[in-house]
Amino acid sequence: MGSAPSKCLPPYMEQFCNDLWLSHGLADKTIAAYRADLIGFSSWLSGHNGKTLLQAQILDIDEWLASLLERKISPRSVARYSASLRRFYRYLTSNGLVSQDPTVPLGKIKIPRKLPNTPTQDEVATLLDITDLNSHQGLRDKALLELLYATGLRAAELSGLEIGDIDFRNRVIRVCGKGNKERLVVYGEEASFWLDLYLSRSRPAFRRDSRCNYVFLSVRGKKLNTSTLRLVVKKHAENNSILRPLSTHSIRHAFATHLLDAGADLRVIQKLLGHACISTTQIYTFVATKRLVTLHAKSHPRNNVGASSNDSDGNRTLFRSTRLR
Repeated sequence: MGSAPSKCLPPYMEQFCNDLWLSHGLADKTIAAYRADLIGFSSWLSGHNGKTLLQAQILDIDEWLASLLERKISPRSVARYSASLRRFYRYLTSNGLVSQDPTVPLGKIKIPRKLPNTPTQDEVATLLDITDLNSHQGLRDKALLELLYATGLRAAELSGLEIGDIDFRNRVIRVCGKGNKERLVVYGEEASFWLDLYLSRSRPAFRRDSRCNYVFLSVRGKKLNTSTLRLVVKKHAENNSILRPLSTHSIRHAFATHLLDAGADLRVIQKLLGHACISTTQIYTFVATKRLVTLHAKSHPRNNVGASSNDSDGNRTLFRSTRLR
């Protein structure tokens, strides 16, 4: 596993973390989050009643999660802690380290539905209107933003994209996503044009090492990291006077929502985004529905009270003042 194990952790916790990597292919950051969650619960248990993780019962877990909510920890974070414990104790039970899984009776924590920050098509078009195309950096930014919007890739996926991952003839990209799961995504003519132009003109100017196969490079010839990708989005949003805060994930949201607006099937969008569950993708239906309601409220003539005729206003007033029999 990429991250070094902590010497103070009990062996069964390290075995669990190793299993997350070996059997499930989870990323180092995800495994580190599991480890931090378990350390937090272990520390609370030890200070609260002197128990170890192997001795915890459902009442201990309920009390700990309740204490987190009392400390104003967000329901989303508490739900993640709960999920970490569920997975951990399933592992312990299946490996005979505890006789009974204490998380079985654990109820689900309700998370308030939060709609993603999704830019409109006009905002995306404004973001992509990069005028500094005579510089290598400007051309690179144009190509990566076009590809980001065309594919809905995550920042880490775009950062790790290599030349060999792209089928330029068919405009198909092989992506290694979360959990090392591979998927294929397609991109259109506009993104293809700018990508080809960047690869032929600007990438050779950035490249320092002939062995470097990453598509998007920094001015020092290194792989463009996720932090720089986010700064590229922020920079061009500010340069084009876009008021909405934008990020690489905002463009991913836009990719999905705009496809849905155009009539794409939700299952297809799920596959393109690399979501394991359709429920994750369904959030975009709420965004699309909300936009339809707003559009209807603004555009339909019978919603615009100020545009109603005097006769219509008078009829409504008369009806309201008339008692039905």
